[in-house]
Amino acid sequence: MIVVLAIDALESTLVESFQCTNLMQTYHGRTNISEFSLPRTMVLWSSFMTGANKEKEVLSEGGKAMWSYRFDRKDTVFSAFENPVVLDLPGYSYDLAQHENERVFLRSYFEASGDAEKDGIRKAYNDLAFEHHRAIRKQFQQALSEEHDLVLGYFSIGDVIGHLNFGNRMLMKMIYREFDEIAASVRVPKLILSDHGMQAIGGFGDHSTYGFWSTGFADLGTPKITDFRKIIEDMKARYKK
Repeated sequence: MIVVLAIDALESTLVESFQCTNLMQTYHGRTNISEFSLPRTMVLWSSFMTGANKEKEVLSEGGKAMWSYRFDRKDTVFSAFENPVVLDLPGYSYDLAQHENERVFLRSYFEASGDAEKDGIRKAYNDLAFEHHRAIRKQFQQALSEEHDLVLGYFSIGDVIGHLNFGNRMLMKMIYREFDEIAASVRVPKLILSDHGMQAIGGFGDHSTYGFWSTGFADLGTPKITDFRKIIEDMKARYKK
């Protein structure tokens, strides 16, 4: 079994400053996503799994419809595996209802007029994100105990919480410690990566123009996100029984 931790908006500077050694593994660095016009979540994960720049294809669906876009397994890196499990990945197994609810709360927050209303929306938004995270973590841990040749867990909470709470360093540190614990629980070869990082915009957060990667087996330099299809296929060959 090999494992991919796909962590949305994992910011390299926070991984380092919070000393998340399990996330850093032996080698870590930043990805190059400069070929994309904007660091969009759906575009980047679609390009990751297919090994090709899918920006034009995904954006042609339109702003809202693109979130429903799905790639067939045969067109992705998952086709190289006999029994993979892929949890909640945008463009493949995304929980549309969950993430649409998150976006509704986010829009409502910026449309709210008073601090009390904003605080109530923020709490509901955060609670929704943490509840979903706990469910995905449980599914991920269950998958690790089963007979799969690939387990990919996509964790969105760093991005979801970060958009409204990036200035809350204590909360972000708690989330990064949670990610570090998840990484520590994986006892098989693993690749950790993000689509993009996150930068502070006042007390909020927005996508940064680079991602994060780490491995325990090789220094990847500054890979493009489209390089990871081959990297995962090479991991399969390296660690096959």
